[in-house]
Amino acid sequence: MELFQCTKSVYKHVEMDVIEIYPPQLLFRHGYIYPGFFDESGVWMATDEEDVIHVISEHPSPEQDHWFQQHFKKV
Repeated sequence: MELFQCTKSVYKHVEMDVIEIYPPQLLFRHGYIYPGFFDESGVWMATDEEDVIHVISEHPSPEQDHWFQQHFKKV
């Protein structure tokens, strides 16, 4: 397990961003720290504000994942 700090709030998006969700559903809050774990398929997962698990990095080393770099950092 690792701890990750959210550096930019993450909101739920529908696939391909064709439909906007209103009101926006916050998944990860800026400044908050979330526990993350590496699963057997080789991705990093974290639990959001509603206790739902999401992939936060598709790379074994999160620092090498572009999306992760934009939204999280290791604590």
